[in-house]
Amino acid sequence: MKCFVVNLDRDKERLETTRAMFSEAGMDFERIRGVDARALTAAELHGACPRLRFYIANARRVRTGEVGCALSHRKTWATVAERNLPLAAVFEDDILVDMDVLKNHLAAVEAANDPAVPTVWLMNHGLPKPARMDGAWYDIREADGRVWAWGAYCYALNTAAAKRLVELLTPISNVCDAWSTFARCGVRVLAAADASATTRAGPSTIVRKCGGLWSRSWYQSFYWFRYRLAMRLDILLKHLSH
Repeated sequence: MKCFVVNLDRDKERLETTRAMFSEAGMDFERIRGVDARALTAAELHGACPRLRFYIANARRVRTGEVGCALSHRKTWATVAERNLPLAAVFEDDILVDMDVLKNHLAAVEAANDPAVPTVWLMNHGLPKPARMDGAWYDIREADGRVWAWGAYCYALNTAAAKRLVELLTPISNVCDAWSTFARCGVRVLAAADASATTRAGPSTIVRKCGGLWSRSWYQSFYWFRYRLAMRLDILLKHLSH
């Protein structure tokens, strides 16, 4: 399976660390040059991600780092689609991976792939899990009632999913790992019961810093209620536009 690693030009140390990890496991990857949104003009940012459209989908303003991340992953998906690759695995450059578990995951993906069904396989930690799991993989829609599935640093996808995700993220109205939304828009999203990847500690331009209010249960309930309404409106708009 073809592997891609998304990496910004300025993050040379991250790339070398990831290359050493893959090399030790006897695996190769192709680097995808990440999009640095800080280098874009205000007009370019707005053209890629209309602010009102993002607000409708997420009930909050977009952050610059989220635009760059979305553009980088969309660039990777477009590469998969243009080359008509049956399957591809995508990694961000700050991953920590149990390579033995990863190899098992990728082998299972290759065995289970149905080219006619747009499918993404998530292999990262921190995903919501259903009350009961009967196999090595589960559909995230069985588990994302209140806590949504996030994480774009270790996943695989087929060509059909790559094409659909490019459509869903053009223009950018979501973060690139809005899997719970994508799963309601024609993409089957499966998650590994035994995850293989996490991320190395480090600064992020994407992670939302929650204030003191986040510790209050009423605020969390309000936040997720608002987000669920925004998500449903966004899904409706996506269906109407396609």
